[in-house]
Amino acid sequence: MNAQLRVRLPTLEGLHADSAVDWAQLHKGEVLAHGCATLAALGLRHPRAAVHACLDPSDLILLELQLPPLSGRRLQLALQGEVEAMLLDDLQDVALAHGAQAADGTVPVAWLGQQAVLQAQQLLASCGLQLQALHPTPLLLPWQDGQATLQVSGEHLLVRSGRDRGFVQWYGGRDACAVMQALAVRLRQAGVQAVQWIGSVPPAWPDSLPATAVMKERQACGPLPGWSLPLPGAGRQAPRLAIGLALAAVLLAALGLQLQVWRWRIEGEALQQDMARQFSARFPEITDVVDPVLQARRALAVPPPAPPLPPLQRQVASTLLAVPELAGQVRSLHYQPGQLDMELDADAQALADDPQRLEHWQQALQVQGLLLARDAGGRLRVSGAGQ
Repeated sequence: MNAQLRVRLPTLEGLHADSAVDWAQLHKGEVLAHGCATLAALGLRHPRAAVHACLDPSDLILLELQLPPLSGRRLQLALQGEVEAMLLDDLQDVALAHGAQAADGTVPVAWLGQQAVLQAQQLLASCGLQLQALHPTPLLLPWQDGQATLQVSGEHLLVRSGRDRGFVQWYGGRDACAVMQALAVRLRQAGVQAVQWIGSVPPAWPDSLPATAVMKERQACGPLPGWSLPLPGAGRQAPRLAIGLALAAVLLAALGLQLQVWRWRIEGEALQQDMARQFSARFPEITDVVDPVLQARRALAVPPPAPPLPPLQRQVASTLLAVPELAGQVRSLHYQPGQLDMELDADAQALADDPQRLEHWQQALQVQGLLLARDAGGRLRVSGAGQ
């Protein structure tokens, strides 16, 4: 029986073999078994099982980027450029993945540190489990065309709005009715006709968008999305048959080309000797021959130093790193050297009205060497500590 395990991981910072996880065993879309167990116990119960896991909302960055119509390598390069402007780390240290571009130009993008992905993969392997894919948090929720699936997870709302689409909305400490109303409007504008909630429908959910409840054990039984985070070494894995065929092809090619390679080597040595004789005859005063082609190749092989980020991008990236709640919540920006003024949307303004949360933001930005102030108009001002 070709069954698979779906697992919802806790935060990766505290993940270990004794961590309890919600799991479900699926076969052809049907739940065969489900429960909550430690990873070690799950590995003993289902040895060498193929695992599709989704991450805790606090570990993953999942967003949508607006891009012009692109495809293939051009889309990949454009996404890398957009994401790199938001990163403080090297792009090579990040596991970056994206879904297909929609008709409106939006592209779902997610990323996580390569080291965190590797540690999760190695931990599951040590428990006897084979990690097949690491999915963005909402993309294992059940889903069907024309509907969306929602779930409350701590201070986050998980929303799956398409097979390859979903988002995480933070709502901790905010007016639940206002959040639900705004979310219902957003889903209706996206063409969603009805929603289903994992567990139960919240009392604050508006009647304008029909909602039903789904049992919690089906929280990870949705259709697999077409994209997931890249796993270390996944590109190097291949079936044994393919490896055997490749080795056979290499052996046959080696046997067929052995004579030709020998002839090329003899001709190359003769050519080098002839070039050395001609060079010595033309420049008898030069005793040591320098290979200019080799020197040029070595010079080109040295990568140029990466240019520093512009001050605006650097200050925006530091602000989002310290206060991730502001991502996607800024209506407009105004920048002058050393100072960034942000006008927030209604949801973020409600957060900034909380003195405790504003103080928490100020402390987080102070760690980054930045100062946060709020003017009488409600705008936030971020400036360097020395400004």
